[in-house]
Amino acid sequence: MRIISAGLYREGVMSGLLWEIFNIIKETLNRLVKLPELLLTLAGWRSTKRLRLRVVILRDERGLPLASNEEVLPAYEEARRILARMAGIAVEPSGWRVVTAPHAAPKAALDVRCTDGAWRDDLGQAGAFFRSLMARTRAGTLLGYGAPVTVFIVRSMSTHNGCSLGAATDYVTVEARTLKTARRLLAHEVGHACGLWHSKHAANLMMPRG
Repeated sequence: MRIISAGLYREGVMSGLLWEIFNIIKETLNRLVKLPELLLTLAGWRSTKRLRLRVVILRDERGLPLASNEEVLPAYEEARRILARMAGIAVEPSGWRVVTAPHAAPKAALDVRCTDGAWRDDLGQAGAFFRSLMARTRAGTLLGYGAPVTVFIVRSMSTHNGCSLGAATDYVTVEARTLKTARRLLAHEVGHACGLWHSKHAANLMMPRG
């Protein structure tokens, strides 16, 4: 039994690592292709872009949702308003704006880590579970262009209230308990997923605390 478990673990790590590498390669190629558009943006010309976004509410061990649609939708709409106003991005639902996971999540996906721990989570059971429920498009999976971003509502998180691995994954995680008190957190983590770094300016969306 231990030999089988170890084999499955190694297989999961390799699968997660390959997905991360594949995503980073796709992101790098897309940024090279979009370089002329970036230069035009810096020169003052801005075209409206589209971002497909979906929020998935996880269920705990008993099968109970960690949040309700009514608790999540204000944060989704706040992200839509902020990205439209500040970045000229039109947020569109990827099939649905908010859905609840069809079955209970494993503890590894309910109680996640951030910073270095998030990488280990993505290579383990949590990452495999998230990838099984991510919103996808064929072009996004193969080419990276137009790939939807999925926000998973989790139960708890170490050190932070939200987390993103940037270009390595097409999902971010947000703590359920922060939905009422920090609605802009969802938009902040989506910003990381789109390649934005932290800012030191207090009024900036990407300010780590504020």
